[in-house]
Amino acid sequence: MFCRTAPGISVLDYLHRLAKHATLSPPLLLSMVYYIDRLCALYPEFTINTLTVHRFLITAATVAAKGLSDAFWNNSTYARVGGVRVAELKLLELEFLYRVDWKIVPNPEVLEAYYRGLVERCPGYVMETEDGKMAEDEDDDLTADTADDDDDDADDEDEDDSMRGREESRSAYITTPATSAYIATPTTNEAISASKD
Repeated sequence: MFCRTAPGISVLDYLHRLAKHATLSPPLLLSMVYYIDRLCALYPEFTINTLTVHRFLITAATVAAKGLSDAFWNNSTYARVGGVRVAELKLLELEFLYRVDWKIVPNPEVLEAYYRGLVERCPGYVMETEDGKMAEDEDDDLTADTADDDDDDADDEDEDDSMRGREESRSAYITTPATSAYIATPTTNEAISASKD
């Protein structure tokens, strides 16, 4: 049933293939990363290697799409895109769901934390708010504003900031980039061309 040689496609190319042909949105891709961490926490002996990574990715993509999207493909489409047989994908999907105890929906705050962590670790990307300001600049502006205001104004601003923070965390990373609170922005032309592939 399982191949004893690694597939001839790199993990990066395979992820690009899944994202393109299985129409995986960024929240679904982030959920796949969450699944890896969840399985590692539940099963310390869990490992991914060159023989299992592709099967894990197509299984995680299938589970994420079916569990988190309003519209998704059927198993034959995911199997064709992933290069596995339908019967094998069904078995992998069932085993995966059993292993995560059918808990496949991460909290929005968890996805936000994963997103921030990925952006922070990737040189050439910075966090940007909907109004086009860089996230770091906004923090500096808030600090300068509150330092100059009297106590009553500072209390009002703190309340406004906490309300905005709750609204942002509710909408961030679950919606499309046009409506999300934060957007990762490439800072170089090289990163922009890489994101178009």
